[in-house]
This record gives sequence, structure tokens and C-alpha cells, in this order.
Amino acid sequence: MTNESFEIIQENKLGSQSTQIAQQNNYYGMDYQNTKSLCQDLIKNELEKYKSDAEQLAKERNEKFLSTLFEKLHKEKIDDNSMCEEFKNPDMQYTFFEAQKAYIRLGTPELENILSNLLVDRTKESNRTLLQIALAEAVNAVPMLLPSQLDILALCFLLRYTLNNKINNLPTFFNYLKAQIIPHVPDSIDKMSSFQHLVYTKTASIDLGEISLENIFMETYGGLFLSGYSADELKDFPSKYPQFFTRCIQDSTKIQINSIRKETLENQLSSENLPEEDKQFIREHFANNLMSPSAVKDFICSTDSSLEALFSQWNDTSLKHLTLTSVGIVLGANRSKQLSGTTFDMNIWI
Repeated sequence: MTNESFEIIQENKLGSQSTQIAQQNNYYGMDYQNTKSLCQDLIKNELEKYKSDAEQLAKERNEKFLSTLFEKLHKEKIDDNSMCEEFKNPDMQYTFFEAQKAYIRLGTPELENILSNLLVDRTKESNRTLLQIALAEAVNAVPMLLPSQLDILALCFLLRYTLNNKINNLPTFFNYLKAQIIPHVPDSIDKMSSFQHLVYTKTASIDLGEISLENIFMETYGGLFLSGYSADELKDFPSKYPQFFTRCIQDSTKIQINSIRKETLENQLSSENLPEEDKQFIREHFANNLMSPSAVKDFICSTDSSLEALFSQWNDTSLKHLTLTSVGIVLGANRSKQLSGTTFDMNIWI
């Protein structure tokens, strides 16, 4: 309410004038303080409602997370006494509390799964080791990452840090790509910020060096991509050492070295009593017979066109520059487990 003073000039029809000083009260509704008070009451009531809703949601998420965690602990057949002793550890309690807070706050299915997996692994790692530290740090890092960024870590982990010993021919190779690799290929990761954020969370680094996807496949499963030799080119070696030769995978009219990986071939040669010059002949006829990188890419994509997206997301982004920290390895492995069910022994890498 405001008070205003003003002059009123009154004039009668006869022409005489008189002046009066008058006061007018203008009512524009409630004053500032009353209006503010009303707004505060309204928002307080609304906030109380939301607070109640949030508390209920928090309780539901807490129960869900605990149920998932202890179900997984039971499946792992962790001894009750060992589990109880580990949960008495202040460090374990701190890690659990951070995981619990993160899930209650965000409540996504990805977090429920990966955080419970990390806690199960942490429960089994009772000694103070680098792996124990990496697991605890992974619990802190994962709430800051989107599912697409977890998939980037999984792709990098699977393709740069692991090999599949079950791959011994083209069908097993393509089945592996479809089952374990393709599920992690995001629709788009063209933004540099996705990779910069991984650096920020200390899960990965972006190196100056790079490696193309075709070169990864050639290094890891090179025996699948040999051009092969005619019988004349190999002289009498196939008859002398038949265990080291087989029909060419890429061209059935030719012969190739019978090994999928260079390391496997070296182990085979070490176990055989061959003259050193003959071993060298076999080594060279493996290393020098690899198809070109472009030919490897063309062959893979022509066999399965859906794999073109994998090559694009790797070769055209910073994935080709990416290396993982110990925390990134833990998260990449756990994301892979989440989607494909594959488990890894983290002690191999950490």
C-alpha cells in the first residue's frame, strides 16, 4: 500500500477556483513483506512435499542397492565371517558409503550394477594392494561418468589390453566382435570433451602416439590375416615341419604358418628342437605375410558391414590415442562384465 499527496484543482461552472490539498490511498495489493512471506510459505510447503518424496525415493534406492549388493556377495560365495571382518574395516566402510551415496543420489541401473560389482571385488581384496586402491578410486570416479564414457573405457580395455584365446578362426573372431565389442560402440563420440572428461576423472590419458584398429587386429590375431604362400615358395618346410603349416585362412589354395599370434608361434618354436635358421625361416614367413592394414579393414567390413561403425569410432576419434590408468582398467573391465558377463582377473593388469 502506498500513500500519495497531490493538489486537486476544483473549478465550478461559474469560473471560480479553489485549491484543496488531498491524500489518496492507492491499494496495489499486499505490501512487499507480506508478499514475500506468502511466497516463502508457498515454497516451504512445496519443498516439504519434495523433501518427503526425496526421502522416500532415497529409502527405496538404498534398499534396492543393498539387496543387489548382498545378492551378488552371496553368489560369489564369500565366507560370512570374512565378509563381516572386511566390513569392519574403516576403509571398506568408507568405500561402501561412497558407493551407497552415489547410487542414492543418481539411481541409474548402470550405477547399481557397476557399483555393486566394484564393492564385491573390493570385499575380496582385503590386503592393501594397488588393486584395492584402484577399486576404491573407481567407486569415486564412476558417478562422474556417462554410460557412453564407460563404453569408451570398455572398448579401449578389450581391444588394447586383452586378447581372446578362443579365437582360432574367422567365425570365432566375428562372434567375439559381435558379442563383446559391438555392444560397447556408442552411436556417436565425436566430441573431444568426452575424452577430456576421462582425463579429468583420471581414468585415461590421451597420448601423442596412436594405433589404428586394423593394426590392433593384426598384432593380436595376425594369423587370421595372412596372404598365404604357394607350395613352391615354402620349399620343403611344410613336409619337414607339418605342425607349423596349415591351409591359408584367407585363400584355401595356399598355405600359411599355423599360428594366430606371433607370441604363440614363438612359444611353439621354443618347444621344438629345430635348427635356428629353420626357426628364423618360419618366423619371417609369418611376419612378412601379413595383409596390409587397409586390406584387413576392407575384409572385416565387407564380411560384416555393421563393423564399419566400430572402425569409424576408433580411427576417427581420440580412441586411437587413448591409454587407461589402473582405475580406467577396473572400470573398463567392469563395464564389459555388465554388458557381456565376461569376467577378468584384475591381478593380470594391476
